[in-house]
Amino acid sequence: MMGRVSLIGHRGQPLSFPENSLEGFRHVAEAGAEYVETDIHITADGIPVLSHDANLLKLTGKQIIISDHSYEEIKDMSAGYPERFQDRFLDCRIATLKQFIDLVKSWPDLICFIELKKSSLSYFGDKAVDLTLRELESALDQCVLISFEYDALQYAKDNYKIRMGWVLPEWSAENYQKALALEPEYLFVDVDYCPQEQGELWNGTWQWVAYTINDCEQVGQLAGVGIELLETDNYSELKQICKNIEVSNDF
Repeated sequence: MMGRVSLIGHRGQPLSFPENSLEGFRHVAEAGAEYVETDIHITADGIPVLSHDANLLKLTGKQIIISDHSYEEIKDMSAGYPERFQDRFLDCRIATLKQFIDLVKSWPDLICFIELKKSSLSYFGDKAVDLTLRELESALDQCVLISFEYDALQYAKDNYKIRMGWVLPEWSAENYQKALALEPEYLFVDVDYCPQEQGELWNGTWQWVAYTINDCEQVGQLAGVGIELLETDNYSELKQICKNIEVSNDF
């Protein structure tokens, strides 16, 4: 293996906790994570909250479109992902980005990838970037803004001093040229279309991140390709399982 492999707590640890819950992020931070990733949608009154989906059905069991409701309307809803966890996490709530930032400040070396989702950008336009960056201001050195949406990242680059990562919508020559122009610090690639051989990764100033990896065989394979940051849904367990294999010596 070349270099060092690090795992990223993808949405916290959603195999053990409701995804994007403060409880999940606290768990992986206490387990020694160097990196976590979360997702942002924005309420009707402009509050960035942690959710992968624009609809809160999965987390709350209710058909709630985040951008159609104020934070006040959703803040007290149980968000324990009942379909997966039944009543185990009834006390979970939809966290705000501010609450997340206040939490991660307890681990000042923890790097946080903040993914701004397309639906909020469609609803708010560039203001979605402004609202998100406002909440990150107090911990900017810990944060990396990421998105599939190239134009939003370009806007952030033109208007803010923030590290960025582009989540590739597809593997193509056109997107390689766009990456060269944007110069993100990180490029995220879906493991399903990630190159499988050394030398196939695009050359650039960025660091590669692959998602989502939940077993040691994939860790070894992607480390061999040259990808050193790997998102996982099962941070603490995968770290423990892999700690004695060669590719994981630097965990």
